Amino acid sequence: MKKIFLFFCLSLIIFSCKKDSDPIAPTGDINVKVTVNGYHLIQGAQVYTNPSSVEGITDRFGTVLLVGLKAGSYEVFASLDSIGSGKTAIHVTENTLTDVQINIIQGVFTGLAPTIDLILPGLPAEFSQGETITFSADIEDDKTPLQNIIIKWESDRDGVINTSSPNSAGNLSFTKNNLSIGMHTITLTAKDSEGYTATKSFVVSTDAPQKISLIEAVADQGKVNLKWEKYSGTDFQKYEVYRSDENCSSQSNTLIGTINNQQTTTFTDGLPPMEYMVCYHVKVTNQSNKSRSSNNLTVNSPSGYIFNFTAKNLLKHPTQNFVYLLDQGAQKLIKFNYDLMQVEKEVSLQGTIGNCDIGENGYGVELYVPSSDGWVYVYDADNLTLKTSINVGIRLGSVVTNGIGHIIVSLFPSPWWEDPVRTFSRANGILIDGNGDFEGDRLRMIPGKNEIISISTSVSPTDMEYFLLDNNGMFVSHSDDSQHGDYPLDASIFRISPNGSYTITSSQGAVYLANASMEYKGQLQHGSLSFSDFAFSDDGSTIYAATSNRKSIQIGHYPSLIRDNEILTKGFPVFIIRDGNKIICLSKTGESSINTGIEIINL
Repeated sequence: MKKIFLFFCLSLIIFSCKKDSDPIAPTGDINVKVTVNGYHLIQGAQVYTNPSSVEGITDRFGTVLLVGLKAGSYEVFASLDSIGSGKTAIHVTENTLTDVQINIIQGVFTGLAPTIDLILPGLPAEFSQGETITFSADIEDDKTPLQNIIIKWESDRDGVINTSSPNSAGNLSFTKNNLSIGMHTITLTAKDSEGYTATKSFVVSTDAPQKISLIEAVADQGKVNLKWEKYSGTDFQKYEVYRSDENCSSQSNTLIGTINNQQTTTFTDGLPPMEYMVCYHVKVTNQSNKSRSSNNLTVNSPSGYIFNFTAKNLLKHPTQNFVYLLDQGAQKLIKFNYDLMQVEKEVSLQGTIGNCDIGENGYGVELYVPSSDGWVYVYDADNLTLKTSINVGIRLGSVVTNGIGHIIVSLFPSPWWEDPVRTFSRANGILIDGNGDFEGDRLRMIPGKNEIISISTSVSPTDMEYFLLDNNGMFVSHSDDSQHGDYPLDASIFRISPNGSYTITSSQGAVYLANASMEYKGQLQHGSLSFSDFAFSDDGSTIYAATSNRKSIQIGHYPSLIRDNEILTKGFPVFIIRDGNKIICLSKTGESSINTGIEIINL
């Protein structure tokens, strides 16, 4: 009887202890969505709670599910390295899934878990087998002393590789040279005394080729010359040369060269972009198709000098390696040495400047600059000193010189029909004669002749005129074209061939005879291309046609007007001038950019 009673009591005691010590607490789940700026979903954010419970990392949808939280109130934190952090409050209800959204505030770093800042290795982390790898990170925590933070570096292939604590400055570092060959996902975990953890994961490759260095990247007359260290391994497959923007961003990498000879360690970028700065690096690939990138080197102004404006005029000195640009916004005339790629001199101008000209009228090479203030300013082409001014008294649109002592101007008289084209003496500035139908025409001298073709700027439809002058500057004859706008005309895109036989104008490349008939001859083949300027061979048989919507100069022929080749350019050409076996090209850095640069193209 005593044994039965004792067993019964013992049974009651055991049952009672189990019930009291292991109660099953009610739990609930929360689905956390993390954003930046309120709408960008963020992958890789660390999510945890206060009081400490379940932790997680957001997936590519910006969400993480935290399961099995005890019912009650929590602060839920989200943080993302180098971005910021955020938090919200929530009450977890048993057997309920609750949705939570946390918006990370950029630049704000608050929370309970430690923060990790990975220092080394630099990413992408590409190493060859046996190469020494330095691992380094900075740890911070608001409450736990740094030496008490529990650290674990772990490889998904080799297991735990280090557990050293941070030093007094919060840095922890070590080296490793025996990681197994392959791709390792390394996870760094930092756990504080309150049980909060932070993690940082990254990939390290130990099957990459041996390291090479890019030794130099040097700009040289519109090109960039590269040189790198020769790959010393026996498993070489190829070098690849890459160019990127000034931030050395991997998203902007452009492959510009592939080299299959291990001994070749130089490369020339013949068409660097018209930018203020670009980056270069070389990637080496081994026979296992594993690759490794060299260091990056930056190059300032790889294509040469960059202007922060688009010139209204581009003129070339007839015998020297200078061009002259009109910066209409800043009211400056700039002399530029295109051999040295540098500005030689600049001078401030008066009024709104029209279309200028350069020539020799017996007083040395001069620049003729027409202004809205009614004056033609005459500058010495060598030093840009003002030599004289000719008072026309009326707003000017364009000026040309015939090289025998006269300048011819187009102006805006009132009434408009009163001789809008007039000739003046260079020697004394006296008015010689007047003619013309339309005010403000763009004038061009026919090479080798005392004749002018003009295109109107102030009437619709656009019109073309022809003028013949005698040696005294008097108008002998004047003709108006018979087409009257039937075919394309554009005063801003307008050149005459060096042999004086034809005119070509407009974005469509419309060709007319350069004589009193101004007969329309057709259009240079262009398809979807838009022309911005033209240059020619000496006999006019070859037409170089710059394109505003493609980085190119098209090559066509007269009189067939067939286009059969092209020259690629670094920018989008605005003006082109042929100088012997070169083309001087002023190009925009982008199709809609105002920044421009000078390109020298060898024919």
